[in-house]
Amino acid sequence: MESVMLHLSSCGRVFTGLYHREKDKFFCLAEPTSSGVLVTEFNSEGEVVNQAYGSNVDARGCVEGYVGTGIQYIEVKAEYRGIVMNAKCRNCGGTGLVRELDTHKLSEIRDVPVVPLFLCSSCKSAHYSLTDAYLRKLVESNRDLFEADELAGISADMNGSINTLQEYIIRIFASKKISRATPR
Repeated sequence: MESVMLHLSSCGRVFTGLYHREKDKFFCLAEPTSSGVLVTEFNSEGEVVNQAYGSNVDARGCVEGYVGTGIQYIEVKAEYRGIVMNAKCRNCGGTGLVRELDTHKLSEIRDVPVVPLFLCSSCKSAHYSLTDAYLRKLVESNRDLFEADELAGISADMNGSINTLQEYIIRIFASKKISRATPR
């Protein structure tokens, strides 16, 4: 059984240390907002790989339920310092992109963006993070948003469909002058 640190912060956020799933390492964050608990799973680089929003108010229970069984938690008190992606800013070249939601008090968070945003710690320019794994989960959990012919194309070639969606997303964010965050 894998042992993982479960950090309980004074601000109400609950987050784990790194844990293994398949061949990769992840960590999880649960944060009580003004209308529920946002649970976000990140890869070891700080990219969002999944996100769920629920009305449950038990952040610790949300983390344990989200991460799953087979893990022994070692509980510690820790200060939450925010999620920083080890990525280079495309605007100024600075290193370290801070998760945009970490710039708000938990009680101020009402709307959670579907596409996670990160801000350059130097120039504050915005970057989005949308991994193929996260986009795939969004598509699978929102199939009702697609037309029948689009669903057929997705079923026939999920990877090709994800690539096409990524191209559309790049164009949308480029028009808003928001670059894609890419870990180093």
